[in-house]
This record gives sequence, C-alpha cells and structure tokens, in this order.
Amino acid sequence: MLEPETVSISTQRARIGLQARHDLRRHFVNVPVPCLLFFAFIAMVLTHTPIHQVYLADHGVSSALNPKASDVVQSKTIVNFMKIRTMDDIPKWINNSVLPSVFTKTAVNGTILAPELQGRISMYNQLVGAVEFSIFNTRMTKCESDSLLAKRYGPCFDFHLEADIKEGDLATRNLRRQPWYTMYIPTAHPDPYARFKRWVDEGSAGGYFLSMATREFHVKITTYNGELDMFSYLHFQIHVEEGGAYTPTYSVQSVPTNPYSTSIINMILDIIVGIFVLAVLGRRLLTIKRQIFRQVAWHCDARTTFIEWCSILCVGLYYAAWIQICQKFFASHFEDELAKLTTFYDDLYKLPLAEQRIQMGKSNQPDVSDFIDTFGPSIQFLYVISIVTCLQLVVHVLAAFQFHPTMNILTNTIVASLKRLGAFLFIFLLVVMALATSGCLLFGPQLDEFSSLHKSMVTCINMLFGGYSYDMIKDYNDLAILWYWASQSIITLVLINIMLAVIIAAHEDVVTTNEGKRSFITEFIVVLHDVLSIYILQRPDLLGRLETILNQDVNGTTVWTAKQIAQAISVTDLQGEKAIKKLQAFAATAPSTERTVLPSKATLEAATLLAQVASMDAKVQDVDAKLAFIVELLRQQQQTAL
Repeated sequence: MLEPETVSISTQRARIGLQARHDLRRHFVNVPVPCLLFFAFIAMVLTHTPIHQVYLADHGVSSALNPKASDVVQSKTIVNFMKIRTMDDIPKWINNSVLPSVFTKTAVNGTILAPELQGRISMYNQLVGAVEFSIFNTRMTKCESDSLLAKRYGPCFDFHLEADIKEGDLATRNLRRQPWYTMYIPTAHPDPYARFKRWVDEGSAGGYFLSMATREFHVKITTYNGELDMFSYLHFQIHVEEGGAYTPTYSVQSVPTNPYSTSIINMILDIIVGIFVLAVLGRRLLTIKRQIFRQVAWHCDARTTFIEWCSILCVGLYYAAWIQICQKFFASHFEDELAKLTTFYDDLYKLPLAEQRIQMGKSNQPDVSDFIDTFGPSIQFLYVISIVTCLQLVVHVLAAFQFHPTMNILTNTIVASLKRLGAFLFIFLLVVMALATSGCLLFGPQLDEFSSLHKSMVTCINMLFGGYSYDMIKDYNDLAILWYWASQSIITLVLINIMLAVIIAAHEDVVTTNEGKRSFITEFIVVLHDVLSIYILQRPDLLGRLETILNQDVNGTTVWTAKQIAQAISVTDLQGEKAIKKLQAFAATAPSTERTVLPSKATLEAATLLAQVASMDAKVQDVDAKLAFIVELLRQQQQTAL
C-alpha cells in the first residue's frame, strides 16, 4: 500500500513565495490609485468644461455667423465667411451676416426689444463689450529682384513687416490709422450700419481700408450665454497670401464662467482628484524618505518613477491652467472694467458726432479687448493640457498593470516593436520624403496639400489611412496615376505590411514568453483573501511567522515538511500543509528568472568535495577487491603445493 505523498517545500522556494507575496500585495495596493485617479480626472474635466453645453454655445453663434456652406445660398449680397475669396466679399459678409446677427434691436413681430435683450446672437448669446474690426496694412517697399520685369512691376509690399496691435497708449490705439485700422461697435451704438459705412468711407478716403496693402483682417466677438453660463470667444481672421489669395480661418472657444455655482459636484471631484494625486505624491516621497534613512534598500524603478512624476506634473499643469481662467473671472476686475466701458459708451453716444471721435481717445476699450484676447489662448491651453493629462494617466494605469504578464501585453508589444522598427522607420521616412518631394513637384503648384514639403509629407501619411484619394490629384498632372500607383505600391503594399509583420511577430514573442498560466483575477482573489484574513478577520499571519524562522536557515538548503512547519510556528499539521500550498501558489507567480535559482558558490564547493570523496571511496574499494583476489589466489596455490 502506497504511503500518501508528503507535502514539502525548500527554504529557497519558500523565500521566493514570501517575496512574491510581498510584491503582489504591493502591486495590487498600487493598482487602484492610478485607475481611480484616471476616472476621477475624466469626470472632473467633463464637469469643468461640459462639452455638450460648450457645443450648444458654439453651435448657436456659429450657425449665425459662420454657418455651413451647404446652409447658405450664395448670392451677390450674401456671402459665407469660409467662402470669402475677394476683397469685395468682406463688406458683404459684415453687412449681411455680422451686423444683422449681433445687433438685434427688434423682435420677430417688429417690436423694439428691451435694452438688456438687445445685442444677442441667436437670441441667447449676448455681446460682451464691443465687436472689434481690425485691418493690418503693410507698407510699400522696393522689390528684391533687380530684373527688368521687377523694375516695370512697380512697388512691392512688405510681407515681413511685424506690428503688434497692443503697441501704444489708449489714445494712440483708439485713434490711429496705420498700420492697424481698428473700429469698435458696442451694443449701445444707435446705428451700427452707419458706423460701419463711415469707417469704410473714412478708410477708403485715407487709404487705410481694404487695399493692396492689406495683409490681415480680424473680427473678434465675445459673448455670454446666461442659459448655459458659457463665455465664448470668437475670432474671424482673413490672411492675404503673397500670391493674392484670401485664406479665412475661424475659431470659437467656450468655457463656463463659474461651474462651482451650478453644482457642488465640481468641488467634490476636485477634492477627489486632489486626494488621489496626494496619494501618488505621498507614496513617492515616502519611498524617497525610507531610502534616505536606509529603512529600505536604495532601489529606483526609473520607468515607474518617471511616469508617476509626469502624472503629478500634468495634473498640476491642468489646475494651473484652470485657476488662471478662473482668476480672469473672479480676480481680474474684468466686470468692473466692463461696467466702466458700458457707462463710457452710454455717455459717448449722447455727444455730437464731431465730439465722439475726440472723446473716443479716452476709452478703455483697448484694455478690455486685450484682456478678452487672453481668453482664447488660455482656453486652448486648457483643452490641450486636458488631452495630454488624460493620455498620461492612461500610461500611468498601464504602468501599474505592468507587473502582470496578462495585463502588460500591450505595452510590451509596443516596446518590442519599437526596438525592432528603429532602423526600419528611418528607411520608411526616407521613402516617404522621396514620395513627398515628388508629389510636391508634381502637384504643389495647384494643390495646397502639396504646396510645401511638410504639407506633402502629411498628405502622403494621410493617404496610408485613406484620407486622400486619387480623385483629388488626377486632373492636375498627367503623371498622377503613375505617382499614385508607385506611392501605394511602395508604402502600402510593402512598407506597411513589413511593419505589420514586425508588430505581429513582436506580439507573438511577448505572448510566448509571458506566463500563460497566470490569471490576474485569481491572483487578486488570493491576495485579497490573504489580506482580509489577517487585517479584517484578525487571523494569525502564519506566513509572517514562518518568514522569521526561515531567515535562520543561512544556506537555504533545508526541505520543510508540513509537520516541521507546523511544529516551527506552533500550529496543526493541516495548517502547516495549507501554509506550504499557499507558499507554492505565491512562488508560482514569481518571474521565471527568480524561480530558476542558481546554486551558490558554497553549494558548488560542497558538491565538488562530495564527488571527490565518492571517487576516492570507489578507488579504495577497487584496491580492496584486487587485494582480496590476490590473497585468495595465493591461498589456493599454497593448498595445491601441499
């Protein structure tokens, strides 16, 4: 009858299990904080800048001032902003789109609106301050070329001239004509159309309205939506290129003026995010403190440390950008300056027209406009840092899961692929640059997408993802079909497939080398049960006791049975057997490099000595056998002689 198999474990194996237990505890304790920080930050960002409300505000003003081209019927009088192609289109757009949309004086039924209801774009977006119209005119200069054609051409215009619109005192900025020609029309103006016409006539007569010298035209509008508590900054810009083409651009940025007054959840989410950031910061500082005071061994995981500090920095930058915007509303006296400006305009339009220009030199409108102009970059920076922080926190979460082979497949695949693709990417960029250069030469004179090398490279990359089709280039050059076939054959069929093959091979290697039998959920349950049993149910920490005893085994060669462990930590044999099984389970989670333990130098020397003793013993036995044979042979010969 076979005896039951005895459960045992070596000291070295037990130490591996205990170390794996400590590591798993530390990893699973660290995992929740990055995950919760990520979700808390997402919730906080979407409450600080509620995207749906931002869309409603942006869509409201855009539908009135910059509607989709398909929604506008082009005519001799109505022009869509993005369809502006000539200088004559600008006054048409202002007279038929901007002024009617901004300076609303009457209701649908023709009745005069109350003063507080006037100046609203799309009914709910009220003008803040004044609409700013600015023209930047450059100066005439001598053409750079000395050819006969250049001499007959006449004067050129300096497209390299730079002039900051903020230069000069209030009187200068309010009354100047060159190089900036500016006009402000507030809601209080009795006749915006007549004011714009007078501005056009004066500028045309003086030579500082739209002309061949014009390089830029700006319209800036700021609105407030009380229904959404949303502050919006709109900037329409037309840039005149050196070739004579007009390039219109439009941007609108919106942000809540006081999200903390609408719901307490905003403050709560700020506190939650702050707690998690402090948890990450505190753990990092505590680790440094322990290492400085030699409480733990000096060890630094550079990758994890760098990622955690980057997460702290990104969240800090986000709140710095957010506080900067909040200070513009709460700590900048913006409303006081705005009230002062409103009073100024109310008094200004009571004066005769001849005196209004003289009095306009005292207006604080440039200061208010400069302050409003800071909202655009601040809001844009807030959105950019929000995106960067979200991506960084995702990296932080992935780094927290890096300890487990089933959760780090994505990151390991990316790292392995980048290592293999390093040299290949250089070749890839060379090929793309060659194709981009040829595309620039073939289509650059006709298409903006190929008008420069960097634009051509962007277009070639977009072609890989289906963002640019053959139909867009086929009519501009007879060689278009050959260029398109060559680019698609070389990049898509060859280079991209090589990249995919490398990535797939790297993924297969990662999956093959990883511990396929490990389960994240199972290990989490084991660690959770271990922690709950000790710290919640107050059961004795048997493995902790055993760790103290195992430290006494210097060589680590002892093999412990369940009975020996039970006697060592004063428990039953069944509990000793459970302790061994738990250690074996923890040891199985250790990396392969830790499980394959190389023999120590002392062990090798002892094994060599034992082998030498065994060899000498075998030789002695061989000599004894030979001597016995000789003795027996002599005895037989002696008997024969007798």
